[in-house]
Amino acid sequence: MEQNGNNSEEESECVQEEEEVDPRIQGELEKLNQSTDDINRCESELEDFRQKFRAVLVEATMKLDELMKKIGRAVDESKPFWEARKVARKAQVEAQKATQEFQRAVEILRAAKETIALAEEKLLEEDSRQFDSAWQEMLNHATQRVMEAEQARTQSEAEHRKTAANYNSCIGHMRQLEKKLKRSVNKSRPYFELKAKYYLQLEQLKHHVDELQAKLVSAKAEYRSALRNLESISEEIHAQRRTLALGAREQGVGAEVDEGNEDIANFTMDSDGLSMVSVSVDEEGSQSSEEESDTRTTSSCQTMPSSPSSSTSHPSTSASTPASTSCPYVFPSSPSISSSSLCPDGLDLVSPCSSHSSDSVCGSGHTSPLLGPRSQCSGASSPDCDQERGV
Repeated sequence: MEQNGNNSEEESECVQEEEEVDPRIQGELEKLNQSTDDINRCESELEDFRQKFRAVLVEATMKLDELMKKIGRAVDESKPFWEARKVARKAQVEAQKATQEFQRAVEILRAAKETIALAEEKLLEEDSRQFDSAWQEMLNHATQRVMEAEQARTQSEAEHRKTAANYNSCIGHMRQLEKKLKRSVNKSRPYFELKAKYYLQLEQLKHHVDELQAKLVSAKAEYRSALRNLESISEEIHAQRRTLALGAREQGVGAEVDEGNEDIANFTMDSDGLSMVSVSVDEEGSQSSEEESDTRTTSSCQTMPSSPSSSTSHPSTSASTPASTSCPYVFPSSPSISSSSLCPDGLDLVSPCSSHSSDSVCGSGHTSPLLGPRSQCSGASSPDCDQERGV
């Protein structure tokens, strides 16, 4: 038994190992590995560039401090000139951008004017002068483009003039300072040139550091996304395994369909048929019992004496024991069934039809304690009714 159990466990493990791997897992794992490599590479490169930045910064600080010790006075005196030179260079860059925008607006305006001229020439060359919707639409677009280009040219021209004026003023101020501080400027020139050189290197290193930081953030985002996808896939697989282990959900107890319901339905139908047959048999038996009771009543009434003395000789008996003169069983009254027919044959009771006094049950209209009020005789033929009629 233990060997069989071990074999079954080994087989189940083999089946689980042989389950097909979800292809999504492979893709997400590849993304995870790739993002991990990117993160490691970006972090290493970022660390290298940061070290270079720190090294260049330290080197620049040391060399500039050495020069500052040698020519510190000239550097302080020539600072206004170098600051004005920096402002002039910035104004020059802005003026160049404004010049480019102005040239672009001029080119757009020229192309739009050429399009308008071509459309007008095409319309004027036709002798028939038929209206062409396509050329008309092109002419409208060209006109609108010309108006927009003129507006853009006007704005760019104003900006170009403004930046050019600023640049000219900055250049003028710089030249004035250069003439005024010519000796200090020439003496401090190595310091500021070295400073500009290191500044350019630090700017380049900072640019590389920013790029690597952006790449690192993107790689980490991809790594988190791959982990979330793998987690969702794992949850789906575990849910499927749980459903397979539990099996298919069956119907509830109240929703079960019993096969015996059909037999019960058939049995009910058969019982209805049997009940109908039993009702018919009961009707036939009741008719036969009525006939027998009629014959018995007739025979009992003929054999019993009908003297008034017999009825008066036992008044206390008939009055004190009404239950002895009536039937112990109560059945539904029928016009064709007499009160004497309801009594069993084995009981020796005095027939109420034998008395002809006013207190008798058959001869009076009083209410019987067991049978209720006596109904009037109908046209049916019965011994009691015949006796009352005097037949």
